[in-house]
Amino acid sequence: MNGLMISKIPSTMRSQVCRRTLSTQVSQQQGNKFCQIPNRGLLELRGPDTVKFLQGLTTNNTRKIASGGEGCYTSFLTPQGRMLYDAFIYPVNGESEKWIIECDERVVGNIAKHLKRYQLRAKVKMQDVTQEYSAWSAWGGDVQKTAAVGCYDPRVPGLGYRAIVPKQTDIKSVLGLDTFEELPAEEYTIRRLLNGVAEGPDDMWPEHALPLESNMDYMHGVDFNKGCYVGQELTIRTHHTGVVRKRMMPVQIYNGDQSVPESLVVDRSAIYPVGLEPQVDIKLADGSSKRSVGKLGSGIHNIGMALMRLEHVKKFENTQSKAFNVAGTDTFVRPFLPTWWPVEEEEEEKE
Repeated sequence: MNGLMISKIPSTMRSQVCRRTLSTQVSQQQGNKFCQIPNRGLLELRGPDTVKFLQGLTTNNTRKIASGGEGCYTSFLTPQGRMLYDAFIYPVNGESEKWIIECDERVVGNIAKHLKRYQLRAKVKMQDVTQEYSAWSAWGGDVQKTAAVGCYDPRVPGLGYRAIVPKQTDIKSVLGLDTFEELPAEEYTIRRLLNGVAEGPDDMWPEHALPLESNMDYMHGVDFNKGCYVGQELTIRTHHTGVVRKRMMPVQIYNGDQSVPESLVVDRSAIYPVGLEPQVDIKLADGSSKRSVGKLGSGIHNIGMALMRLEHVKKFENTQSKAFNVAGTDTFVRPFLPTWWPVEEEEEEKE
């Protein structure tokens, strides 16, 4: 199963869709592999106030990485609790008071502006170091965590180890990857989508997306006990009420003349359809409702991410009907519930 832990999911969302997702690993590259993570930007922060500064601006607990060790996954929010950007924050081991933020390369400047807006008198210096470092992902049974900047990807079991290394560095020697096979960078994107991992502004739409709908809670990107931070109120309230009606999940894309996919499998020969831009509406194919039931996120080949209303996914989970299509097209999507989603509703149903 390529290292993926099979977790139970809410009983109201089990059954055939859940069983189908067990086959999603079939089309992933298994064994000891590594590849560069595409389109990543890097922002270096220095200074004695850095940890305290980031603690008030991010959803995770940066104090846990104040003394070094592995990095953490987190996000920056608007004061209203909407997503701005997801990111990894790493301490630079071996150097004091130095951290690196890894994010989508398109938002490095935006994160820097966001941080400067709140900096005031905090003793923190920032520098874009995207041209100095590169991000890598390695997975398999023999990964060694020997990089000065890195972490085991906490979002989903089995995603592997992330490392930030200076460019022109022999990545194999740094991570002990002599027996590993290097793959094209797109394999990282394929693995991410097959595992149902939202990432970057194409999946987490700045100032629109909500952290829990983006699965930041499921992906260990939110610490609900850390105290105050920008955007905390709505996130905590939603967490305690337990009402999340939409979530990002993987989808397979197919044409109207094709049968409904029974499992999530990537076709590397497929070309991602033109016009399927992030936030394009997904609707009920039978036209029974004019209301959107989802929105597309990122995609490659014949797979992608989509924000879907859970009630509709549940309704059609045991059917072979072509339930969802991209508005105004003959392109259909089939959502799959990731097996790593945790149990949340089972105990409530027993009461």
